[in-house]
Amino acid sequence: MTDPQSSQQSLFQFERVTRFNFSVWTVLTGTLLARTSYFMAWPFLIVFLYNDYGVSALEVGIMLSSSALVGSLTGLYSGYLSDKFGRKKIMVCGSLLASLTYAGIGVATQVWQFYILVLITGLMRPMIEGPAKAVLGDNLADKKDRELALNIRYFLLNLGGAIGPLIGITLALHKPQALFIATGVTYLVYSLWLYIGLERTQYKRTVSAEALPNFARTLGIIAKDSVFIRLMIANFLMMFVYAQIESSIPQVIVRSGIEQATKIIAGLVLVNTITIIVFQFPTLKLLEKQPLFFRARLGMALMAVAQLGFLFTPEHWPAGWLIACFVLSIGEVIAFPTLNVQIDKLAPEHLRGSYFGAATLCALGFAVAPLVGGLMIGSLNSNWLFAGCFVVCLIMIWLYFKAENKAKDLHLQTAEQSL
Repeated sequence: MTDPQSSQQSLFQFERVTRFNFSVWTVLTGTLLARTSYFMAWPFLIVFLYNDYGVSALEVGIMLSSSALVGSLTGLYSGYLSDKFGRKKIMVCGSLLASLTYAGIGVATQVWQFYILVLITGLMRPMIEGPAKAVLGDNLADKKDRELALNIRYFLLNLGGAIGPLIGITLALHKPQALFIATGVTYLVYSLWLYIGLERTQYKRTVSAEALPNFARTLGIIAKDSVFIRLMIANFLMMFVYAQIESSIPQVIVRSGIEQATKIIAGLVLVNTITIIVFQFPTLKLLEKQPLFFRARLGMALMAVAQLGFLFTPEHWPAGWLIACFVLSIGEVIAFPTLNVQIDKLAPEHLRGSYFGAATLCALGFAVAPLVGGLMIGSLNSNWLFAGCFVVCLIMIWLYFKAENKAKDLHLQTAEQSL
């Protein structure tokens, strides 16, 4: 039973961790294992395809964008299937599919094979990640417990993103394809771990599988949730803005003729990774008493300030890129972890998987960002890109104000109806 005073209690209480059952720990430890293995291999895909198969940057871009598109569009349905058939079945199937796909990349010998396999990686990711977040909600009754678990999961994702490349950069020098085979083996282990770990606590449905709305009705329910829709639009825009650090900004730095551009780009990655790992929990502790909507807007405001930093940084001052990246990363640390917590609070218990699945549509921002950013850099210049991203950040903040006001109105209506 949820403690009525839990919202007033600190998030950082050891008792919360003691309430994490075996299913929760299965998801958290499996997340670190899978993401470390993923980042051990995936960052070297572009280098591997270029060096060994002469694949052009355009072809790689098409592969990656197509994969992101597939993942975004299929996430809602895989989330719905996890509501209907249970998290365990969908997650185990997704992990087995990932195992076969990554091992396939490791043994593929033709470019067309890489196209198909990279496309499938987009299909399997929402089968694992959306239901994994729903598992945490299914097994933790207290909202603060769920918030802490979701934040720990986000931390482990980024920790895997830091550890993985360090391992991969050593092994990739010898036989890069072996990295993908190792990743495939890791996902096979992950599937077995899920099969064993999620067995102990079955997904308890508040609505029977037969009584669950069909997919079309589920879409209708989500589409009518005006607060959720506003948040999803804002989060799509946030993903678009954030993705520029990985796609467009490296191009801007290279094109500017700055000396040692490669080192600066590597520095941006390092600053981003270290900032997330070091500052996530201190900022969470500092802001834990603040409402989620306020936290998200604060993070977005910092992302807007970072765009001004990128806009006004002189080409002869490389440190400016690193400072702006740090501000952007602090904004990410504040805003990103709140997204899953907000979805968890908005989602009806019997549609938790569907809501988390629908949230994958926001990842379309990552797919669109390289295309739009590249067009703006090529047709206009980087100043237009950063100024445009600044305006987009203001729109995001406005949408969050609208969503918060709508949520308050709905809360008042519900309170009046209960009287």
